[in-house]
Formats: sequence, C-alpha cells, structure tokens
Amino acid sequence: MTNDLLAGRRILVTGGSRGLGLAMAQAAGEAGAELVLAARNQSQLDSSVAELAEAGIAATAVAADLADPAETDRLVQQVSERGLHGVVHAAGVQHRAPADEFGDEDFARVVEVNLASPFRLTRELVRNDVMGSLRSVVLVGSLGSSIAIPRAVAYAASKSGLLGLARTIAAEWAPRNIRVNVLSPGYFYTELTADLLDDPEQRARVTGRIPMGRLGHPSELGGAAVFLLSDWAGYVTGQQLVVDGGWLGA
Repeated sequence: MTNDLLAGRRILVTGGSRGLGLAMAQAAGEAGAELVLAARNQSQLDSSVAELAEAGIAATAVAADLADPAETDRLVQQVSERGLHGVVHAAGVQHRAPADEFGDEDFARVVEVNLASPFRLTRELVRNDVMGSLRSVVLVGSLGSSIAIPRAVAYAASKSGLLGLARTIAAEWAPRNIRVNVLSPGYFYTELTADLLDDPEQRARVTGRIPMGRLGHPSELGGAAVFLLSDWAGYVTGQQLVVDGGWLGA
C-alpha cells in the first residue's frame, strides 16, 4: 500500500478500538493518516492506541457512546476543533432472534446504533466543518445491506437503510466536495460474528457459500477503506464497495 496516500489527513474511526474498525484505522495510519479513535470503552481504546503507537502510528482516543446524542455532540466538538478530513463509521451492534420473537427494545437499539447514530454523527460533522476540510465519509455496511440475514431482522434493516442514507447525503453534499460511500464487508471473524462462526456447522455453511472458500481477515478490509478515504476515490460517491470473497457475485 502506498505509505503516504493519506499523509496530512486527520481521520476519525468510530468503533475503532477493536475488530474491523481497528483494522481499518491501522491501514489508514499506515497510509500516513493521523487517527482519532472513538468507542465506548476507554481502557480498550487506550490499549488500541498503544498498539498503534508500537507500529509507529499516531492516534488519540475519545470515549463516546454514539447512541447518546449528547456524547455525539461532545465528540464532534473535540474532533472539529483541529479540522477533520475523513470519517469511518464502523461502530455497530448485532442481535439474533427469529423475526416473530424479536423484541421492540432490541430492534430499536440495533437501528439506533447502526443507522440513526451514523446519520447523527455525519450530520453534525458537516454542520461543524468550519474549516471546510471534510472530504470523505465511509459508512460500514454489511452483506445485510443487500441480502436477507435470517435471525437478524434489525441488523439487516439497519444496514439496508445505510445504503439509502449514504446515497441521499452523497447527492446532497456532492456540491460541497464531500463524498459518502458504504464499505460492506462479507464474513470476517469479529465479536459480532463470533456467536455464529464459533458453531462448526454454521462456520462450514458460511465458508462453503464463499467462492474464495474462507473468511476474510480484518486486514483485508483496510485497503478498501484507504481507497475510499483518499483522493484516488475522488470521483466515487454514493456507492457501495463490497469486500466479501465473491459472495454477492456468485
């Protein structure tokens, strides 16, 4: 990867303390970006910042629960003071249950975190972009943005809604030179998928459906994130980039 593709850029990564968020943050850092990681758990954030520092990547951390509008406002104020060039919204939650057993509170929580909070955050970042530096918004989708995910009705609904959100704000913000895209991973082993993939039968079913015959490694998502954040994607907006080992194309 070109090691200066994001040089001089300041990038916010939500859900950046672990899993795919941390992997994308590391890739952006390796491409020269200065990072701000946001997540709920301060100790986990501190550990991730230390891990990145060992790799020579500059990062700071802000603990924030983005399901809380007040904490979103606080985060936006902090990151906007010095200007922000890009954001990767990787924070998300999952809840599995048959649709006819899915509770209202569980449904509302998943939609709040996966759909309402990225809208709220990006809206406030644009409103507070007094330096006019914001150029790229990357919202993290899922296979659930495009296909049915049994026993995950709220997750699929929220990730499908993310596409509509991205396309709409991409059209509205294009005159401001702000690009908005969705990066949709296929099956990677993370905390969100562990309950499914730790079951040998389910893991075999999933990998058997992937043309490449394996799960993705978190580092394999990094290049796609860097591309969307960089000037190499300067004419790409309102799109979904899928990284899934060929699942949707098969």
